Amino acid sequence: MRHPFFNLTQLVLREGESDFALQHQAQGLVATLGPRTAIFARPGATVSRWPGAKSIARQSPHEIPERGWLGGELNLLLRMLMGGGDVKVSRIVTLDKQREVLLSAGSECVVEKIDLAELARDGAPSLLFLQPSYLCSSARVVFTSLACDPSTASWARAPYVYRAARPADASRPAILCLSGHTMIWSERLEPGDSRDFALGNVIAATTNLTSRLRPTSQCHPDDYKAEIFGKRPAPRTDSLLERLRGFMRAMATLFDSMRAREGFFVCEMTNHSQRPAFVYVQLNRLGFYGGSGLIGLALRLLSAFFRASQLAFGH
Repeated sequence: MRHPFFNLTQLVLREGESDFALQHQAQGLVATLGPRTAIFARPGATVSRWPGAKSIARQSPHEIPERGWLGGELNLLLRMLMGGGDVKVSRIVTLDKQREVLLSAGSECVVEKIDLAELARDGAPSLLFLQPSYLCSSARVVFTSLACDPSTASWARAPYVYRAARPADASRPAILCLSGHTMIWSERLEPGDSRDFALGNVIAATTNLTSRLRPTSQCHPDDYKAEIFGKRPAPRTDSLLERLRGFMRAMATLFDSMRAREGFFVCEMTNHSQRPAFVYVQLNRLGFYGGSGLIGLALRLLSAFFRASQLAFGH
């Protein structure tokens, strides 16, 4: 295998420019950074970097609003419990010269490189993705943590996901790199299209996809064409009661996913919007995800109990 930093066509990048090149079998990638350029990366993903590049821990890829002491403590508690609150990742910065950084997708994982600007040019909205799937991104990618609604919880199987905002300027690349097991492919769903996916295989989807759990005993006709809706006003979420009701509906969906052994439910994803939608699927998966933080650990343990007992899906 050739040296990861060897490149027959040496890149020459300007200040603020970055490039991401997949390595052997997409098990890692080399990020090339121009002078005085920054990228974000998952903590612990960096394998090697040239001198002149430094890593700053616990940085946020989005602008953090000012908070008082109590607000800061509540944000920290939310992140520790469920993976919510402000996103904290590593920020890799170069000094006066172009430098290269080698990043690993992880054990038995591969990298998928997504250009959010290209999705935006196709008309797709923002992208939602699982928190552990994040590997790295260019500085132009702004992403935040987002509480799952019932639709998102059906495929994410977690209380929180990350949301990568649609880039304002689609003329310049905005690279987001995700990692998954053994193979990742993307499917484009035109308005009215629908697909069924096994639980736990979806790692990312655009926000215009509607998802629900459906028992495998119910057939999904091949000639199914979903109704296409126009632009609908966003639901009101300023009421604490409405937010609480939405949270409880999402937890009910998550509970259904927890207690179902694999094969009892499929994840039905449908594009009811007038814009194309994209979903990213990994070929293989690990066990039940459940989310990050202490509550995520509790959900994984509870799911293992359900699936090992007769409580799963009424059996």
